[in-house]
Amino acid sequence: MVRIMAALALAMLFAAQGAFAEDGGDPLAEAMERNPERLAARLVDLVAGFGGPAGLTAAGIEEHIALERAAARASALRRLWAMDLDGDGTVLRAELSVSQRAASARARGRMERQFAAADLNRDGTLDGAEMAAEGQAAALAALDEGEAALLRASLRLDGDGDGALTAVEVRAALARLDQEA
Repeated sequence: MVRIMAALALAMLFAAQGAFAEDGGDPLAEAMERNPERLAARLVDLVAGFGGPAGLTAAGIEEHIALERAAARASALRRLWAMDLDGDGTVLRAELSVSQRAASARARGRMERQFAAADLNRDGTLDGAEMAAEGQAAALAALDEGEAALLRASLRLDGDGDGALTAVEVRAALARLDQEA
């Protein structure tokens, strides 16, 4: 009886994924179709890194999203603050020029692009608000809402419905996908 119920639940899950995929709105089904092995590896790594003994929960996924975005934001801000040569909390175009002289050709181009993107009012000076906005843009570029939706949707692979995704459940979902193909 338990096996029959589990099979029915899985059938409903994959039928729902198929309906979403036809509308182009189910990131999990699309990722499973596009490259199931890559998705499985990513989810198993996520379970190992952010799941507890019982598996990966919604809270673990949100922690991962927050940490990925925080790392990207910090990296962007670190690059900008490194150009603040006088430590006043702003970066002038003149400071950018001095910083670029000490950088490689590739880094000079990246610095110019980052400065231009961050200088929202085009006054040639980056203030704290502009740097914060650039940091937030880098955070969202590192892990956008589409990717976050995919990670959140991965909890639908939770085979036993306990709210925690395990590596075994990820592998089982992909094995079922292989059998259907």
